[in-house]
Amino acid sequence: MNRLTDSEYHRYTAVLREVNRKYAKSPAKRPGGRATIEITGESVILNCSVRNLRPLNSSDLNQGYGIWIRAVEKGQSVPVYAGIIEVNDKGVGESTITFEPERFEGSGLNLGSGGILEVSVHTTLSDDLPGDRVLGGELELEEANLPEEPKMEKVSPFGTGLPYHQWWKFYPGYFQNMMLFSQGNQNSGSDGPAFRGHQLIGLQYAQGAVKYLVHGIPGRFCLRDQPYGGSTGYVYWHPLPGQQYKPGDYGYWLIYIDPATGEVVFPDKALKPPDCSDCEK
Repeated sequence: MNRLTDSEYHRYTAVLREVNRKYAKSPAKRPGGRATIEITGESVILNCSVRNLRPLNSSDLNQGYGIWIRAVEKGQSVPVYAGIIEVNDKGVGESTITFEPERFEGSGLNLGSGGILEVSVHTTLSDDLPGDRVLGGELELEEANLPEEPKMEKVSPFGTGLPYHQWWKFYPGYFQNMMLFSQGNQNSGSDGPAFRGHQLIGLQYAQGAVKYLVHGIPGRFCLRDQPYGGSTGYVYWHPLPGQQYKPGDYGYWLIYIDPATGEVVFPDKALKPPDCSDCEK
């Protein structure tokens, strides 16, 4: 993979689908996940989230699950090991891994022509030899060559909805040293007001003072678009103007943070989204 200049930004996304059913935590649901690879200057940031995977027993050779990237073409390509993804007792896992592009040297992998991201069983034998493949998905280029000096853009995504809030839009790939939230739960549909790549930062005011910090991720009103199923605090959703609280409608998943402590807070009752077939539209 060629080294990029500091002004270049490439983002690849992959929808991870089941390859091996025996690693499902619940037989009634299919394992799955999402991954993004963001390349800015000389660094690579990989974010990966998975769901409904059975935690592995560390008492044998199986340490857990690992992430590998390989070329689409078969033949001489060598899988590139990225790192471990830990899965909790609820079957949910997430990982953010930063490394240099030199990791791909000698592998035959060129992300410019696409690649495949796989979650496989990781053993103590070797990072270069993944065990059973569990999830897999093709990496697709989402956006490239954003402005060299991005700015926070003040926006009004909800119109008159959510009063006493102010909002700014930003592209998370440029803020590698900030808190990295769930970037894999972006809208992937081509219908409706789909938007990719950006997120929201907001302030909620009370009596003229900042009460909460807010982070927003675009997503539909359905369980499949809720970041990590709400386990990390994204339990609020608000529709865009013209949308409602109907399955598959478009809006943002929100998390509220106490600016004094940095802790996630829950100012209102959590919203439970539907697990709807409209998520595939």
